[in-house]
Amino acid sequence: MLTGNDSGMTDPNDDAAMSELVDRARELIPGGAQTGLRAQAYETGDVAFDSASEATLTTVSGERYTDYHLGFGPIVLGHAHDGVDKAARAAIDDGVLYGAGTTTLEVEVAERLVNLVPSIEMVNFCNSGSEATYHAIRLARAATGNEKVLKFEGCYHGWHDYVDVSVYPPADRVGERYPESDGMLSAAVENTLVAPFNDPDALEDVFREHGDELAAVILEPIPHSVGCLLPEPEFLERLREVTESHDVPLVFDEVISGFRHSPRGVQYEFGVTPDLTCVAKALGNGYPVAAVGGRADLLAQAGGDNESGVVISGTYSGSLPGLAAARETIDTIVEEDVQGYLTNLGDRYRDGLTDLLEDHAIDGRVVGHRSIFSVQFGVDGEPRTYEDVLGLDEERFRAFAAGMRERGQFFTPNPYKRHHLSFAHDESHLESYLDAADAVLDEL
Repeated sequence: MLTGNDSGMTDPNDDAAMSELVDRARELIPGGAQTGLRAQAYETGDVAFDSASEATLTTVSGERYTDYHLGFGPIVLGHAHDGVDKAARAAIDDGVLYGAGTTTLEVEVAERLVNLVPSIEMVNFCNSGSEATYHAIRLARAATGNEKVLKFEGCYHGWHDYVDVSVYPPADRVGERYPESDGMLSAAVENTLVAPFNDPDALEDVFREHGDELAAVILEPIPHSVGCLLPEPEFLERLREVTESHDVPLVFDEVISGFRHSPRGVQYEFGVTPDLTCVAKALGNGYPVAAVGGRADLLAQAGGDNESGVVISGTYSGSLPGLAAARETIDTIVEEDVQGYLTNLGDRYRDGLTDLLEDHAIDGRVVGHRSIFSVQFGVDGEPRTYEDVLGLDEERFRAFAAGMRERGQFFTPNPYKRHHLSFAHDESHLESYLDAADAVLDEL
């Protein structure tokens, strides 16, 4: 890895300091990090970060890594982006939170979302993707009077009981409801139906049996929580047709894809307009800001003084620093054609990795879309459904992640997750990554 001293060697005292900090964390925090997924970073050795800038993460012991994790994807412009951080600091100077009435910032960001994203006519802000999907489902249930929600295997929509089902079911639980956590409310799980992604016939079977009971259908239009499953046009078209014919709101979870793949969302790219859309992550380049938007009649239920009385609340919803970051992030993405740059760069990473797998005669594939890519060992062919992801060589991926980290390349060692690129990644990062991958694959 790159180091922060002139000798090119890491100070062992600094390594000891990092290990001591990690030990303290494990005594005080479950798993030693704020989520179990963050704790997975420890699988490749103790790590505690001290700072980040552009495409680089720096640990408390001075080690520097090129970051392909990017906080699970929010950092689309690069860490500590000058324009975004200046906007957030200016908002802080005006007071972080008012808690009544409206603000210029929330109107301006709402206008941008309405002008850009095809499905959004009105919008409510919140703080995380999980909140956004929770609110979307509540709006849909209020509008339909129904309770059941249909989701798809391999799609992640947050940690709440409504939808934390069948994201990563084991092979013997595919095709059934699989709660991803202990402690989930059984009634919520029972009201969550599950179908395979990219299977229009299975979709129609669900509607024949439960169409009159469904409150909503929710999906990641590109399931990136299992690397990348690209939707087939027939599947999305049938999905839109059958939801419209049954008056069931269609919810696109664009928490990952929105403002990372396109400022208009992949709904614009695929030509399918849902009824509700959830965005977060890249919306604010790392600041906590999210939104649920969609049809005006659905959002109007949350007006606070109407007969429907849907409660969408949150003390910190619409906080000024997050909205200021979102406004600057959106404007930068649009004005500088960030997605055009990232798509070209992502294609080169995917092509380079594919060539290296072939050169080293290693079974595997490279999947992804635009600024996201993932290496999956032990499987081949284009994945269509979650079942096509089962059978990954998890141990080989973890060995690959560990070897890459030793060479200054950081990403989560979770084999089902993904690499992200930011506007701060450039040609030198591409060359360095592929050189490191060549060496690690040779060892594997």
